[in-house]
Amino acid sequence: MTYSVIGRCARTHEIGLAIATYSLACGSFAQGAHGGAGVAMTQANVRKGNALLANRLLAMGCSSRAVVQALVQDDVHESFRQIAVMTRDGRVATHTGSRVAGWAGQKAGTDHVVFGNVLVGEHVLDAMEAGFLADPARPLVERLIQSLEHGRDAGGQGSATAHMPERSACVVVTGQKAQAAWDLRVDLHPTAVQELQRVYQAFASYQGYYEDRDDDPSRCPSQLAWEKAQLTEDQLAEFLK
Repeated sequence: MTYSVIGRCARTHEIGLAIATYSLACGSFAQGAHGGAGVAMTQANVRKGNALLANRLLAMGCSSRAVVQALVQDDVHESFRQIAVMTRDGRVATHTGSRVAGWAGQKAGTDHVVFGNVLVGEHVLDAMEAGFLADPARPLVERLIQSLEHGRDAGGQGSATAHMPERSACVVVTGQKAQAAWDLRVDLHPTAVQELQRVYQAFASYQGYYEDRDDDPSRCPSQLAWEKAQLTEDQLAEFLK
């Protein structure tokens, strides 16, 4: 009951992952996006150990196919898992186990893969791919969130008779630095994808300040002083919702 997108920006060489799901706190499942050498995600029935193993194998230079094969071979319950792996240069491999519930599948192309389970149909993945590819000039984080929005608007999770809301969502993007450039999540919300977009818009206003404070806090004003100088009252009210 999850749909996700892994994508790469050929211009900036950033790579990232975005997830929307009925399950709670999916940001805790995104550790496979923090390794720096690629991105790996296991869903349908999450196995957290897969992220650690995938990160280690990607750092060793293993191909995406080799990483997926290793994860499958290491897991006696692989038939319940859905896995996608992308290397830093955009090469993709996937696995959807035979016992993954509902409509499940994946769609991969240059520098991206969309994949999901318990979806209302394959058209959800088509919409997600279209959302990701719509404007390659946009920042990768925005393209990933837009992919989730298109998947949601195409019907998202559920069956022909019952829709399942997205109750958590997250996005992680890594660049050349060791730490993630973006690591945003919504742990529990009735419209989690919409809320993720709101969180992104708010954090984007602060990101430059936080980066400056990280580089040299002695040259930065306090956060309250910065907010007073840089943000409107309407912005602050929106961020406090």
